[in-house]
Amino acid sequence: MSKMRSHEQGFTLLEIMLVLILLSGAGFYLLIKLPVNLEKQQLALATTQLLEDIRDARQAALAENREYFVNLYYQAEDHHYQILRQGKILKSINLKDGIEFFGSSGNISFTAAGRGGGSTITLTNSRGDRRSVIIAPVGMRIRESKGE
Repeated sequence: MSKMRSHEQGFTLLEIMLVLILLSGAGFYLLIKLPVNLEKQQLALATTQLLEDIRDARQAALAENREYFVNLYYQAEDHHYQILRQGKILKSINLKDGIEFFGSSGNISFTAAGRGGGSTITLTNSRGDRRSVIIAPVGMRIRESKGE
């Protein structure tokens, strides 16, 4: 003499399978998209850091009435740059793996008057995305540009 329940509880196999398929699809999408966005974010971070370091060097040259240099080094596996004040290294920054200089000039200088030559420094990642730091020769405006 068993009693019949009026409300059965639980999920059917079909409902469970549908939820698992939706979750695996979302996981697969994230698995594909996450590395792409991670590389772009690392490139953006490296470009922003370079931009700020160049701006800081220019401001320091003006404030201290001294000459500052930003030297870029790009060998096969070693991409880094250094900030120098009258020949003395103040800061040395290594770029993250996969981030490299792309056809950039080697040195940037800022005189005590804040002047220097115009230049464009381009960074690229392993996917070929590019971002640039542009130093305008007139007015010494320093800005970032996304390369497409």
